[in-house]
Amino acid sequence: MIDEKELFYTANLICNNTFIFNHKWDMEVCRVPFSFEENIIWTKNPFGDPEWTFILNRHKYWIFLGKAYSVSKDIKYFNAFHNQINSWIDNVNIFENEFKDCSRTIEMGIRCINWCKALYIFQEEQILPDNLEEKIFNSLNEQSKVLIGTYDDFRILSNWGVLQNCGLLVFSLYFKEKIDFKYIFNLAMERLEYQCHIQILPDGTHWERSPMYHNEVLNSLLEVSIFLNRSNISIPEFILKSIEKLAYVNLAMIKPNYYQPIQGDSDHTDLREILTRCSGVLGDETLKSLGYSSINFETQWDLDKKSKEIYSALQSKKPLFTSIALKDSGNFYLRDEFKEDGNYLWFSCGPIGSGHGHGENLHFDLTYKGEDFFIDSGRFTYIDDNKERVYLKTPFAHNTTIIDNIPFSTFNNAWEICSSALPLNSYYIFDEKFDYVECGHLGYLSLSNPVITFRKIFYYKPNLWIIIDEFQGNGEHTYNQIFNLHPDKNISLKENSVKISGKNNLFLTFLDKQDIQIEESIFSKEYNFKEKSFKLLTTIKSLNTTTLFTVISDKKLNIEEINVCRGDKSIVPKEEARAIKIEISNTHSLTFLNTTKEINNQKKTYLIENTLFYGKVAFIDSKDNLKTLRVLKY
Repeated sequence: MIDEKELFYTANLICNNTFIFNHKWDMEVCRVPFSFEENIIWTKNPFGDPEWTFILNRHKYWIFLGKAYSVSKDIKYFNAFHNQINSWIDNVNIFENEFKDCSRTIEMGIRCINWCKALYIFQEEQILPDNLEEKIFNSLNEQSKVLIGTYDDFRILSNWGVLQNCGLLVFSLYFKEKIDFKYIFNLAMERLEYQCHIQILPDGTHWERSPMYHNEVLNSLLEVSIFLNRSNISIPEFILKSIEKLAYVNLAMIKPNYYQPIQGDSDHTDLREILTRCSGVLGDETLKSLGYSSINFETQWDLDKKSKEIYSALQSKKPLFTSIALKDSGNFYLRDEFKEDGNYLWFSCGPIGSGHGHGENLHFDLTYKGEDFFIDSGRFTYIDDNKERVYLKTPFAHNTTIIDNIPFSTFNNAWEICSSALPLNSYYIFDEKFDYVECGHLGYLSLSNPVITFRKIFYYKPNLWIIIDEFQGNGEHTYNQIFNLHPDKNISLKENSVKISGKNNLFLTFLDKQDIQIEESIFSKEYNFKEKSFKLLTTIKSLNTTTLFTVISDKKLNIEEINVCRGDKSIVPKEEARAIKIEISNTHSLTFLNTTKEINNQKKTYLIENTLFYGKVAFIDSKDNLKTLRVLKY
């Protein structure tokens, strides 16, 4: 969120032709200021990253100038806008190759929105001269013709196309008296409707599987909705439904600190402002529960009068769910409840999506008491020859499993996906007292001795997690587990146990005798930012089908492996089934069973803790001499 102090800090820099890209939805943030001594060179690339040039030419900072003038009435903010937009129009020829980095269609779409938003603010302040508005219209009209004529399969499926068409719609609404409004509006709306149909999955997730770009699409739909409201035109049902679907994914994935997870090419970004806007447009009480309690400083310019009145009158209503499965995208969110000091686990095993996707199959994030412990490592940069960019996309930068030191998904340069693991069908159960989810992938079928790998997560609420890593195959392999830690964590090892310390403590206990190493890594919570972090790497060599148990808890627990028997009390081989018993307290224990095979003979029951049952995955909860069996999968 940009508060008043940060707004004026940024706006004052802009007045001096100094640019800093510090807004959370800038997509490629750059917090290092760069100054032009005289005239702005719109093709400038001062840091060797073309993304800087792209964002310079999106002009969101002109909206900041409008806001700063609206608050202060200081004419310098309008003068800076006047001078800079004239400079751009007078000096940038979008049809010449010299200005290719100023002239991508995604920038044109974003410019249409940002210019019109800035114009709206200055027009409301009654400071906008007619000759400047006419000059701006002529430039946008020229760009709109490019957007109308540049439309292909890439743009139909990409967030680029959504941003282009939303830009066209905002342009047509602002300048409807000067254009063939019906033609441009209907064309852009027809294109946008089809894009929403094919880009937004049934579970509400944008297909590119990156929260950053999911929310760029949502932001653009919100901009169109606000301009429709201001024009007294009803918002089409498909836009309202799309906003609702995308917003409820934010509700599902929001962390206890209100931020989105750093999935794929995403930053650690606060979601409250966008949920506030969605709630105001939709009149949704549930979305308001995780937005701001009232219209905040930044959002007052980003909602129309009607939406602000609706939001102010809304009551907050808690979500009807806690844990939730977004199965189409392969995202699962496990939590005890919605609260700032809550526990939260995000588990991922789905299609890789676009070039913004990472090799994250079977990855999980874990937040305990509102504190991040296990994290996705981020994205850092889009520069093609940057080795850290490629590393951060690989499975090694995620909390997953690796076989024979071979990544299950591979990448080349900033964008090329060479191979990606095919995810298997998922399975899950959510209950008031526990959650269970399992997924797998086929990323290791190409090995000389192929392996199918699974991860199963059992969450016993509120503060116990069992991770079961299952590798089904033949021959000897080396198996690794990777746990990337938030940079502010301290680590201590003791035999098969790891203590991770921050404001709170978590313990990892490994059932098997794995080698455990601490390795240096990197963490990037936003674009252009990185810091040193550490990861745990466990290693074990094993023959044939192998199952590894890892227990995560808030205190050191006694954990032992117990025999699994058949109904006739004969012992089942560990390759087929394993069970662990966890002593939670003197009067409370939990026994968990995992099996790896279908039973082909007549002995199809299992016996653990003197309890006979039929099933593949199960647990026994023993508390105060009361024993409860629950079969999770048959």
